[in-house]
Amino acid sequence: MKRLLLMLLMLLVSALPALAAGPLRVYVGEFNAVGVAAKDDTKSALQALLASRLNSDRLLTVSSPAEAEVVVGGTYLTIGKQYNLDAFARTAGGQTVSRSFVQGEGGQEALFGAVGSLAEKLSADLLKKVETGSVHRLPVAAPVAAPIALPVVQPRPQSDDIVRPAQPVQSGDLQRAPQGDVIRPQAFYRGAPKSGEIKRLDGMYNLLTPGPLGSDGRRMLFMAQNQSVAALWQGDNRPFTGFGLKGDQKVIGLDYIDSDANGTAELYVTIISQGELESQVWELKNKRLVKLAEKLPYFFRVIALAGGAPKLYLQEQGRGEQQYYGDVHEAKLQGKKVVKQAKIAMPRFGTIHSFNQFKNQNGELMTVVFHEDNYLVVYDKELKEIWRSNDAFGGSELYYQVEDLDRMRTHGDSHRWYFINQRIQVTANQEILVGKNEGFFVIGNARMYKKGAVYSLYWNGAALEEVWRTKDTQSYMPDFWFDEKKSELLLLQLTQREDVLTRVKGASALQIKKVE
Repeated sequence: MKRLLLMLLMLLVSALPALAAGPLRVYVGEFNAVGVAAKDDTKSALQALLASRLNSDRLLTVSSPAEAEVVVGGTYLTIGKQYNLDAFARTAGGQTVSRSFVQGEGGQEALFGAVGSLAEKLSADLLKKVETGSVHRLPVAAPVAAPIALPVVQPRPQSDDIVRPAQPVQSGDLQRAPQGDVIRPQAFYRGAPKSGEIKRLDGMYNLLTPGPLGSDGRRMLFMAQNQSVAALWQGDNRPFTGFGLKGDQKVIGLDYIDSDANGTAELYVTIISQGELESQVWELKNKRLVKLAEKLPYFFRVIALAGGAPKLYLQEQGRGEQQYYGDVHEAKLQGKKVVKQAKIAMPRFGTIHSFNQFKNQNGELMTVVFHEDNYLVVYDKELKEIWRSNDAFGGSELYYQVEDLDRMRTHGDSHRWYFINQRIQVTANQEILVGKNEGFFVIGNARMYKKGAVYSLYWNGAALEEVWRTKDTQSYMPDFWFDEKKSELLLLQLTQREDVLTRVKGASALQIKKVE
């Protein structure tokens, strides 16, 4: 009996270091990428995706190899539509303890599913090796207090929020281009924002549209998250009214306008539910939003064509790859129905979510659209393409999905993804305002942007040229709005992403810049 107790005690003591070590600490290093166009972005994406999917209550992904007990690396190889994703896990001493791979068809569009499958295989094998003792656990060292270093304060040069060429184009003068090849910023907006010009908001907001002005001159704003809409006053960080949606519904559009000219504006909420449009119309009554109509099969968007009066437009939903059916129509509310009026023929790539119009120097109407890859395309009055940008603009994380089971075999994903850019605005001076987000990684349907800016462009007779731009935000910019009457630019920013694992709640910020 004593001998048996002694053996049990020895087994318990030998297991103590592993028990004390807690979850296995794993560092995911940079992958090798072969046969991939955007190699650097792909490497970063694979590293971030696999680290996210490996993280669990028994595996803890850490930020540096020095903290890790196991280091993971691998190779992503594509040949045509075929892909192969290999991964290995090594101990700190360099011993390989696990290898896993997945392969299939679909190229980079199948990356989400492939990384998820790889993470499952690798995680199961690593945990099995830990249980059998093949992976030697390291005890967690007690934290040692580091000496406190006093920060060295360096004078920070002031920077401009609005960057313009040295000799900007004068308002209304479309033929005067900037002079010189060296672009220097001018001082238009210096120093920290004044009180009320930036406000932190709880929640991850995707959409912004301005409402009426209050008696004190403040704007009412309507803002939307995936499954809720809120109304608040500019400067406040809490909504005074709003509503939520069912779990299978998602807001993909938000617009406010008096479409029937009865003196009371309506809020048009474009909603997708299980891949089908079920849009709604609301009205503000006694400081509360009241529903006027629902289950409308339309995309809505308010657009001021060529810098004119804003009007409500709609477009029907198509099927398959062609999600936008037919022409864009002007629309207005009649009772509980929305009726079509004058139509606007769309050029190639033109949809209700991707176009606006402007006038050239001769007063002819031209159309500018976002290409499906986010390049800007300009068409003449005959809807013939005459120019295309070299740089991509736009960039949005707002999307909806439509089920397509045939894609599972070829892409590893049973849904088609449709991303919705911020609207293109055109001012009375025919300046074209577009957003531009740039990403931490943007591969197929994997999109995570880290900074954004608004660009003002003008047509010089041959191409769109920059008039001014904002300095980059330090986070993703889901939406913006330019108030031409007040010369103010409203920038919606995603300042903190929600993390379910760490219980971090999402947050946004609304910043207002003066454009003079």
